Amino acid sequence: MQAIEFINQEYFNGQYRYISPSPDLERHVVYYWLLDLRRPLPEDEEFRELLLANMNASLVLNLGAPFDICNAKGQLLHSCHHSELIGYQTTPVTYRHYPNNFLVGIKFKPASLNYLFHVKGADMQRQTLSAHDVMTRLPELESAVYDAPDMQVIKTLLEKFLRRHTSTTTDNHRFDYVLQSLNGPALQQSGFQLKKLAGLLYVSPRTLERYFSDSLSISPKKCLAILRFRHAAAQYVLHGYKADWEELGYHDFSHFRKEWNKWSA
Repeated sequence: MQAIEFINQEYFNGQYRYISPSPDLERHVVYYWLLDLRRPLPEDEEFRELLLANMNASLVLNLGAPFDICNAKGQLLHSCHHSELIGYQTTPVTYRHYPNNFLVGIKFKPASLNYLFHVKGADMQRQTLSAHDVMTRLPELESAVYDAPDMQVIKTLLEKFLRRHTSTTTDNHRFDYVLQSLNGPALQQSGFQLKKLAGLLYVSPRTLERYFSDSLSISPKKCLAILRFRHAAAQYVLHGYKADWEELGYHDFSHFRKEWNKWSA
């Protein structure tokens, strides 16, 4: 499985561990991941990974040393000492890791974290939330994950935790439309265009805008622009300027470069 963040590939490709969710949780989870830096390193050594226009919120279990969230210039925004919910970052940020970091995370599909844990979108934009303030039985999960012998056991523990929440979610047709908008086939079929997307979901554009506002506190137009960019950026990493830009929702490579400048400023 390929991570779509722009990271220090040489280092992090050998350090991160990924595992896919079980079929019943694929609607909400992209993957589970592990970053374990509990080994002797020079005291001044650190590693950074860059995230551009990150629309996928995460639960990060912090079981070791703190890690930092910085802006694109390297200025500290927040130091994460405990388990946290990482919200939507629409501007570039870097994660700065140090020796003895031990992080386990769940990368959620857009809107799913909000849906499962009843977190308002406005509380997740460009900031973090203490996971202990939102979730029950988290210390029990942290302890079990810390002692887990391998990634498969960690996955089992995380999914048992998640299923407690999926079983208690109530029907919310507005959120269901948002989840379909962001994670279903209609997104790419629409070319990331709001009017076409609303038509594929059998609602009016104004209705879809209202559902986004109620659920995520972000306009669907901005949300779709971010997701289009992230999808195209992943293809750019694979294919360079020869990617099929029209299929990705851009006029040409120059159009994509303008978006890159926008989301990396």
